[in-house]
Amino acid sequence: MKCSLILVSTVVLVSVFPQSLDAEVIDGVNWADNVTAYTSNIQNYIGTAMDVTTEFWVTGVPDADADGNGYAWDASDSDTVAGWRSSAPNESLVVHFDTGLVNIPGDDLSIYMYGGPSASASVWVSADNATYVQVGALGGGVTGYLRQEKFDFDGFVSDVYYVKVERIANGSGTGMFFDAFGGVSIPEPGTITLLLVVIGLFVVRRWKRP
Repeated sequence: MKCSLILVSTVVLVSVFPQSLDAEVIDGVNWADNVTAYTSNIQNYIGTAMDVTTEFWVTGVPDADADGNGYAWDASDSDTVAGWRSSAPNESLVVHFDTGLVNIPGDDLSIYMYGGPSASASVWVSADNATYVQVGALGGGVTGYLRQEKFDFDGFVSDVYYVKVERIANGSGTGMFFDAFGGVSIPEPGTITLLLVVIGLFVVRRWKRP
C-alpha cells in the first residue's frame, strides 16, 4: 500500500508542473520566442526599422557572428541584431519567453549584444509584463565586438517571462544592438518525471529495508 501511495504522489506532482511545448529551448538554453514591444527607432545596424516580420533579429540562438570571431561586421555576418543608433533617446525593447526563466544558483539570463564605448542601458524582468524589476545594467564596449552579459535573478524575481532593455545614454558612441536573449528554463516534463520517479523508488527501497 505504501509503495502505491508514493508512486501516485509522483504522478500528481508531475501533472501540475506547467510547460510550454512551443518554447525555443535548445541544448538546455531557453531563447526568447518573440518580441512583445519596441519603440519607434529600434532597428538593425544598417538602419532597417524593426517590425513584426523582423522579430527574428533577437529571437532564437545568437546568429550575428557567422564566422565566430566575435566581430559582428564582417562581410559573412548577417545583420540580425536590433537596437538603437547614437541619437535616438528613450528607446526600449521587450522580449518574451514562452517558457519562464527560473532563478537558480548563479546566472539566470544572458544577453548577447554589442555597443559603442559610451553606451548604457538598464535591464528589467517581469513575470506578467506589468510589474518590472531592474536586475542590472549594460555598459559600453568596443564598437562592433559582440559580448555576453549575464544577470542573476537572486533576490529579485523568479519565473521570468519578459525581459526589457531600456536605453540610458544618448549621443555619440552610445549605439547598442542586441543579438539574442537566453536563460535557464523550467525543466522539461520528462526530466521532472525521471527525477521524481528516482526519488520515489529510493524512498520505497529505504522503506523496505528491515
